[in-house]
Amino acid sequence: MDAVLYEKRLDTGTLAETSEDFTLPDYRPEIRRIAGVRGDAAVDGKYLAGNELEADGTVTYAVTYQDAEGKLHELTETSTFTAKLPVGDGGEEDRFGTGDLILSAETENAACRVTGPRRVTLTSRARLSLVSQKPADFSLRAEEDGMRVRRRTKRVKTGVLEELRGSFEASGEIREKEGRIVGAKGCVCVSDTRVDGDRLIFRGEASVTALLAREGAPGEDPASGKPAEKYLITRGRAPVEESLPLPSRPDPSAGIAAAVFPKVILTELETGEDGVIRWRMEYDADAVIMRCTETEVTEDAYSPDGNTEAEERTCVSLSPAAVKNGRITLTGKLRTDRDAEFVAAWGTADPGKCAVQGGTARMTGTVKLTVLTRTGEEFSASETSVPLRYEWEAFPGAPDAEEGSVTGRAAAGIADITARPSDSDGGTEWTVTAEVWVAAVLLSGTPVRGVVRLTPIPGEDGADRRKNVVRVYIPEPGETSWDVSKRFRLPAEAEPSDGVYVI
Repeated sequence: MDAVLYEKRLDTGTLAETSEDFTLPDYRPEIRRIAGVRGDAAVDGKYLAGNELEADGTVTYAVTYQDAEGKLHELTETSTFTAKLPVGDGGEEDRFGTGDLILSAETENAACRVTGPRRVTLTSRARLSLVSQKPADFSLRAEEDGMRVRRRTKRVKTGVLEELRGSFEASGEIREKEGRIVGAKGCVCVSDTRVDGDRLIFRGEASVTALLAREGAPGEDPASGKPAEKYLITRGRAPVEESLPLPSRPDPSAGIAAAVFPKVILTELETGEDGVIRWRMEYDADAVIMRCTETEVTEDAYSPDGNTEAEERTCVSLSPAAVKNGRITLTGKLRTDRDAEFVAAWGTADPGKCAVQGGTARMTGTVKLTVLTRTGEEFSASETSVPLRYEWEAFPGAPDAEEGSVTGRAAAGIADITARPSDSDGGTEWTVTAEVWVAAVLLSGTPVRGVVRLTPIPGEDGADRRKNVVRVYIPEPGETSWDVSKRFRLPAEAEPSDGVYVI
């Protein structure tokens, strides 16, 4: 029986630098000061060219800035990037298909430099992570035709990853809220996935966080004598239930699990004549499917007809470990001036490293939160970092794997942020609460060793088959039936009688 294991071949990455100049249209107010900037990276396409994977993608920037009157505005721009990653040395065994390569991107160090009243330079780094696996042939071959072979086998669990992508929309309304729309941030949180026939169905929630500005009463700003804007955070939510077609119908005898990694591409808001804010969101849903199977490996083998040499092979097989779409609440602290007023907040989540230990999967990373406050006419951004630690139940019997030895895909993002002040001496301490979504498909590396070829040893006849002579053997303590059978080249039907082997 042929045995196929899926082994770890690629778990690498690279950085793609992006830098582009943008000019604001005439209808947008001029920039006086940057209050904050964030960036979201996404992979749009991947192409194999020889032994390289060429990838292209986009970084979507959201820049919050003040105009000459001190009012807040948000500027949204998109920049493209390209990157190349090596995927083999050129040999037949190193060749991949595009579908074998799972690629993701996250943004690092997004920054904005003002080069004129209406000109900015936006820069960032897109961190690309590439994971793939290839089948390793562990089928047993005999070098001589007709050679009888005895095998000792074992079952090995394997996980096969496949990637799917779909594009979707979500929309909703925000009622009883009025004001100038400064900016918005969209998010999709997936809470549940299941397979129904030949489709993957996922459910969750789409949400949009909008920053609205309202004019205050005349004379509220004592410094300028002008009405001061008041800022309000409002949120809209809508349920999500979508499906993706599977590349092939699942084998009923095999298990299947999946996690969905959503990436918001566009968020639009519009206030209608009736005063209702209507929002629309476009997002990509990358799904990673894990097919959980078993394969049989020849642990040991010999021929009862004569002495043979066994060729063995070893590899690190990828065994199913854990799959999850979940959500966690984290809390951090930061301090500002006493008179600071909360305006908005945003953040990033780095899943860090994953591990599997004692039936529990663990994600250990960092969440960085930014809170924008106003003191008088001045806006300032304060940052705090919060440890991310998320645990969930791994698959039954999942092999242990320390941080750094787990392969697969993991991601995290910010779904919602709130900030609450508490007065204290010398300033204001803020309690910042973040709702963080997590998604992971993890495989553990398991060492596998097996016999892949039997070669006869010339000039040796194996056991002495002299007629009219009966030889017996009494096993030593600890010797198994397999040990005795292999030592004396016994056929499968040779069984001990009262603990004694006739050889």
